[in-house]
Amino acid sequence: MTDRQPNLLKENMPGPPVAVLAEALFLANLMIIPVLGFVLMVILWWKFRHSDSAIVRNHLQQTVVTSISGGAILIGVSVTIFLLGGLDNPVSWVIGVLYFICVHAALILLGVFGLNRAILARQWRYPLLGPRIEE
Repeated sequence: MTDRQPNLLKENMPGPPVAVLAEALFLANLMIIPVLGFVLMVILWWKFRHSDSAIVRNHLQQTVVTSISGGAILIGVSVTIFLLGGLDNPVSWVIGVLYFICVHAALILLGVFGLNRAILARQWRYPLLGPRIEE
C-alpha cells in the first residue's frame, strides 16, 4: 500500500498544485507569515509565470497583483487616517483600527474564495483589486 500512496496522492490532488499553493500563500501572507508569505508567492510567480496552464497563470497573477495593491491600500489609507487625525486622537484610532480590520478581513474572505476556485481548477478574479483575466 505504501508503494501506491504517492501515486494516489498525485491522482487525487485537487486543482493545479501551483495554483492552490499561490492562493494558500496569499492567505498565509495575510494571516500567518506576512512578509515571508509574500516573498514565497513572488518566487512562485517568477518560476511559473509562463506556465502552460491558464489556471496557474491566472491564480499567480491574481494573488501577486492583489497582494501588492491590497497591501498598498491597507497601509496607505491607514497612514493617511493617522496623519490626518493624529496619533493622540482616539477617534483616529477607532477609525484606523476599524478600517484595517474590515479591509483585512475582506481580503482574507476573498482569499478563501480564490483558494476554493483554485482547488476546483477554475479561474478567479479578485473584485476591484485583481487584474483582468486574460482571454
